[in-house]
Amino acid sequence: MRVEVGARFSTFSGPWTIVGVKFGAFAPTSSAMRGSRYAPFFAVLATIAATVVAVLTSRADDWDRPLVLISVAALALIADRYVIQSPTGTIVIATHPVFVLGMITLGPLPMLIIGELVIFTNRASTRNRLVGNAAIYAIFLVAGALLARIATDELGVSQTSGWFALAVVVLFLVTWFLNVALMTPWMWWIEGLRMDRELAATAWPLISTNLVLACATAVLVYLVVSIGAGVIAFFGILLIAYSRLQRDLLQAQRHAENARQLAAEAQAQRDGLVRIILDFVDARDQMTARHSAAVARYARRIAQAAGCSEAEQRLVHTAGLYHDVGKVMFADRMFKAGKLTDEEWEIVKRHPERGAELVGHLPNHAEVAAIILAHHERIDGKGYPRGLAGEQIPRLSRMISIADTYDVMTGRDSYRSPVSSAEAIAELRRVSGTQLDGELVELFVERVLATEDVAFRHGDDADFEAELEAERRARDAWTPDGSPQPASPALEAA
Repeated sequence: MRVEVGARFSTFSGPWTIVGVKFGAFAPTSSAMRGSRYAPFFAVLATIAATVVAVLTSRADDWDRPLVLISVAALALIADRYVIQSPTGTIVIATHPVFVLGMITLGPLPMLIIGELVIFTNRASTRNRLVGNAAIYAIFLVAGALLARIATDELGVSQTSGWFALAVVVLFLVTWFLNVALMTPWMWWIEGLRMDRELAATAWPLISTNLVLACATAVLVYLVVSIGAGVIAFFGILLIAYSRLQRDLLQAQRHAENARQLAAEAQAQRDGLVRIILDFVDARDQMTARHSAAVARYARRIAQAAGCSEAEQRLVHTAGLYHDVGKVMFADRMFKAGKLTDEEWEIVKRHPERGAELVGHLPNHAEVAAIILAHHERIDGKGYPRGLAGEQIPRLSRMISIADTYDVMTGRDSYRSPVSSAEAIAELRRVSGTQLDGELVELFVERVLATEDVAFRHGDDADFEAELEAERRARDAWTPDGSPQPASPALEAA
């Protein structure tokens, strides 16, 4: 079924849209839901009644403008076939402005003939739909033509006045509502399909769009009355050009939507891959998932306190989530408390490189990988893996270092005995300017930790899945292009 202004049934499916909508072949309804077998009979009676009214109200001057009659008929037939299908299955058509023009410039009987010509030259797939289309077109077009006649003859409104333009807008909207009022119960009667929820969900876009089209139709009617029927041909060219442009736009939107869906699916797969790696690490070291979530949360709060842009905050958050994926290369005993051998310590110093390598394989994550690579560098140049110092270390990496170090000290599931937040703060300040960025440490202490409760300060409520979901939501608005053993091994995170 298709629903438009001047709607009828077709074989497409989809929601309501701009000028009109074609709905597809419906799912079969049960016998209890199928419409009455008398529905076609009543539809035929309605068509006959509308035809009688059109004949009785027909006037000789309805046929005085054969060029307008031919132009409106031809344009209606063209518009009825020149359809555009949107990515959702919606069919965009543009017949109603043509019908309203005919209602005003012709009469009920000419418009009835044009409407039935459109119906029977583009037949519906079933008898019920065909007779329903014929009845709805007959009622809708005859009623609209009679309303137009009342505006011009009975009310005496000049067709070149502003009041008549208003009357055209009203006629457009009234006949559109009439069409919907006829189509909705008919669809329920013969198809068992309710449209009320669909209409309620799209009411404002439908009304606002048709209001714009109504105003454009008023301009078209004024031009035809003032200049002549030749304007209709010009309008037809514009209509076809508009339809082609709209089709191209919808195709571009379809391609863009497909690309976004593919990108979302690919990103979900990449998230899943990283999650598998972290699950593997977490199975051997129970603190990894919670620790990664805590580091991501702390680092983002530091970035926020430092006045970083929203994009940078999302970037450091993502890096915090993934910063420990390189630990996949650790042997089981390396996760347990105890002094590491020299060989094991060399492996530890390589885990930022391994993590950056893994994350760097993800498309558009080069910046994230760069942050992960440098998150164990030290301000004094004694960090690893490259021995960067001071401003050579990316600022976001320095935030990760602070968050990582703090959580290792305070986390209750840490492989070291946890210390209080106050003790951890004292240690952060002790190594400010040597291991950690002093300015960022103070921001973390004064503007983040000082405003939070104990659970936050110890990362007890940090949850990896919650932080990952937050990162996924943020991605809707942004996509990232994202030496000696330290003097205080109790402080620095591995």
